[in-house]
Amino acid sequence: MKKEMYQGKEIEHFTLTNANDTRVTILSLGGIIQEYSIMHHGQRENMIVNFDSAQQYAENPYQICKQIGRIAGRIKDARFELDGKEVQVPANENHNCLHGGDHGVSSQVFDGYQVSSNEVTLTLNLNPTVDGFPGDLTLMINYILRDNNRLDITYDITAQTATVYDPTIHIYWALTQGLKNVDVRINGTQRQETDAEKIPTGKLLDNVGTAFDFSKPRDLAKAVEALRKEEKQKGFDNGYAVEPSMTEPVVEINEKDQKVKIKVFSDRNGLVIFTADPQNGENDSQGIFDSLATEVQTLPDALHHNEFGNVRLAAGEHKQIKIAYQVEGY
Repeated sequence: MKKEMYQGKEIEHFTLTNANDTRVTILSLGGIIQEYSIMHHGQRENMIVNFDSAQQYAENPYQICKQIGRIAGRIKDARFELDGKEVQVPANENHNCLHGGDHGVSSQVFDGYQVSSNEVTLTLNLNPTVDGFPGDLTLMINYILRDNNRLDITYDITAQTATVYDPTIHIYWALTQGLKNVDVRINGTQRQETDAEKIPTGKLLDNVGTAFDFSKPRDLAKAVEALRKEEKQKGFDNGYAVEPSMTEPVVEINEKDQKVKIKVFSDRNGLVIFTADPQNGENDSQGIFDSLATEVQTLPDALHHNEFGNVRLAAGEHKQIKIAYQVEGY
């Protein structure tokens, strides 16, 4: 494999395998999940949107399958209070901060080591000179591929000084063009109200009977069609309140043509779903989608709405966060 460099550092590729010949490849750049493939009906199928080179990931603006931090989602006015003081972080979407800013975790090169054939650990030190966020922290991300095709991801965060942290993985599940014959179910009945800049207002809205309702399995293409008709919204980019669970999926995707089910688990209360064609900007601008991002996190903009959850860490605090994915063929 050709060596790739980014910001003067070599990009490492770590491949995990299991007894089913399922394969997961992790890049040291941004902790990217480059491959999550299964053997299904005699063929290898990569379940996620991917690129061949690290440079393509770096140049693409859609954060394809990257680790996101320090804070997933949008921070209103790129400001928040920490230890009684207002702090300013880099704005990268108008005057707001999106997905940790332009120098967030997604753009950093981790140190990594392969623990075993099915496990890898990445580490990264963050401080204000790296990403413009307050506080020093040590981040360790562990990926384990189980024999039931479940990928368990555990974040160990240690704050040396007061800081904030709430990650997601901006994973894009590769679906059929137009999102046809795909059912989605979300374990929750409410979504976040947002303003014109997609900043949460603090209010939760009921989804039952609306285009946003995925409390029962629902055809995704038809839901997008209803969204355009009812809300004049091109596609989904919405935060849902979900029931945290590492045993019951917070969101489940059934690809009926491929005969594959994707389950996403999270120990936090938020999920953002985002319909896109992240590799074709022209298609995406026209609302011709071929993927769904499932971004599990604490409800977005919790830094301004304490009722959404606590994403602040005190000096010396250690925190663990879990995400898992499971792919099942049928």
